[in-house]
Amino acid sequence: MFNYADFETNPKKYELFRTARVKSQVFTENGEDDLAAGQFVAIHHIRNAYNGVRRRAEPVYSITTGGKVWGVMFANNLSDFCL
Repeated sequence: MFNYADFETNPKKYELFRTARVKSQVFTENGEDDLAAGQFVAIHHIRNAYNGVRRRAEPVYSITTGGKVWGVMFANNLSDFCL
């Protein structure tokens, strides 16, 4: 699970992660590119950005699944980060 306190202490660590697990199911418009809860995805750190829902800066990752770029996601929607 994304730990904000750990991110504040070690922000550079979150730039190194390459895989993570999706915390909850993500539905898309076409219904074909949905991400299942617990699905592992490849991630690439893009930048840290302000998350208006959480009212704080968090890492933003490019998500790749099935060999193609799916989109972007804030770190709070991911868990089980791994190098």
